[in-house]
Amino acid sequence: MKISLEEMVSLGGLAGEIMLKNGAETYRIEETMDHITKACGALKVESFVIPTGVFLTVTDQAGRSLTAMRRVRMRTINLDRIAKVNELSRRLVDQRIEYTNALAILQYISRERTGFSLMPTMLASGTIGGGTAILQNAVFFEIVAAFLAAMLVRYIAHVVSRLQGAQFAFEFLGGMAVAFCGALLHQIWPDLSPDAVIIGGIMPLVPGVAITNAIRDVIAGDLLSSLSRGLEAVLTSAAVAMGVVIVLAFYGW
Repeated sequence: MKISLEEMVSLGGLAGEIMLKNGAETYRIEETMDHITKACGALKVESFVIPTGVFLTVTDQAGRSLTAMRRVRMRTINLDRIAKVNELSRRLVDQRIEYTNALAILQYISRERTGFSLMPTMLASGTIGGGTAILQNAVFFEIVAAFLAAMLVRYIAHVVSRLQGAQFAFEFLGGMAVAFCGALLHQIWPDLSPDAVIIGGIMPLVPGVAITNAIRDVIAGDLLSSLSRGLEAVLTSAAVAMGVVIVLAFYGW
C-alpha cells in the first residue's frame, strides 16, 4: 500500500503530539516520529520538539517535502500512553501493522481514558506520604496523618483537573492543605510533629518526572527543552513552597 506524503506527516505528527502531551523526553519523541515516518516510506525526516509544540518535515522518495506543526498547550504524565506509542512504532518498523490500522490506534490512544479511578490513586498517594514520614522517623500517628494529608492532595488534584484550574493552582492549594493539616493537628495534639506530616504530605507534589526529563534533555543536548522543563519544575516547587509558607506564616511559625 502506497502512503502519501500527507499521511506520513499526519501519522508521525500525531504520534509526537501524544507523546509530548504525556510527558515523554524530547529525544524519544523525535526518534519515534523519525521511525514511524521512515517505516511509512519517507526518504528524509527532520523533527524538532519543544515543550509546547512538535515540528515535522518529511521528504518522500520523489523529493517532495511537507512540513507540519502541532501545538501542545496542556501536558500531563501518562507513561502508559507513551509505552503504547512506542510499541506501535516498533510494529510499524517491523511491518507488523498497516498505516490505516496504525492511524486508528493512535487516534484511539489520544482520546482514551487511561489511569486508575480516584480511590486507588488516593491510596497510592497516601502510601507515598506515609512512607516518606517513616523515613523521617515519625511515630505511628504522624505516619497516619501524613498518609491522610497525601490522600487529600490527590483529591485536590482531582477537583482542580475537573474544574480545569490554572496551571500550578493544584500545587499551591495542595501545599496549603498539607500545611494546614500539619498545623491544625499540632495545635490539637502538641506532641505530634508537623514537620513529618508536611514533608510526607507534599511528596506527591514533587515534580520528579519533570526534573528527570530536564536532566535527560541536557544530556541529550536539547538545551531549549531542558531549560523549559527545568523552569516548569522550579515553578511547581515554588508553588508548593508558597502554599506551605503562607499557612505557616499565618500560624506564626
